[in-house]
Amino acid sequence: MKKNFIILWLASFVIVFVTVYISNIIDKDYPITSTFGIEGKKVSYRFEKVHYGKEDYKVIIRTDIDELTGKLLWKSDTDSNWRSKELEKSKLILSAAIPVLKPENKIDYYLELYYKDKKYVLPTNQKVSLTFFGKIPVVVNVLEYLLLYLGLILAVRTGLEFFNNGLKSKKFGFFTLALFLTLIALINPLYLTYKYGFINSSIPPISRLFLLSDISIFVLWIVTLFTIFRFEKFKFLPLVSAVITLIIFVLFR
Repeated sequence: MKKNFIILWLASFVIVFVTVYISNIIDKDYPITSTFGIEGKKVSYRFEKVHYGKEDYKVIIRTDIDELTGKLLWKSDTDSNWRSKELEKSKLILSAAIPVLKPENKIDYYLELYYKDKKYVLPTNQKVSLTFFGKIPVVVNVLEYLLLYLGLILAVRTGLEFFNNGLKSKKFGFFTLALFLTLIALINPLYLTYKYGFINSSIPPISRLFLLSDISIFVLWIVTLFTIFRFEKFKFLPLVSAVITLIIFVLFR
């Protein structure tokens, strides 16, 4: 019995870990990263698609080539022409900063690198769209993702209880519901207020302080708990709800 208990919890952690990893990889805001070679020497870059905080966004290139130079080019929606800035050299690093903009403002940017008589455009044949967001306090950021991931783990654990004859499905389901309620009612509004820069600037519409994905998961588990409390024959339902929860997280959050 104890062995089965441990296996189900480990399975819950592994499933959520893999789900979060897949979600990050397919996320439209996943950074563009790559490494390529010039005359056998490496050039590595990472271009972010979102930037949080009040500091300028810094683009960094790591290279083993001392003679490599380049410039950063960017353009916002209000710019008629591309702006440019020479990359600064420091040991094996080339870097330049884009001035920070107000939350939800966007720019497109790319780099041009020069070595001998050749020019390299990064990323290859495309431009990166970068969206700025406000600075989120560390505590709020930690609570946002801590409650979210704990909620996902409990949701999966509740579903896997099906393989334990559903003995603790109601108990685990209740804690899942409580975590998502706390996330929706307390943490999400605060997190989104900082992210979109509403603090001391504007009164946001109520719809912008809640994530539809989290509300959908919360409602899903209300229905699930109500059903398994009323009807014993639906012991399989938490397993179905756990799968739907992960799908909502991956595709809609």
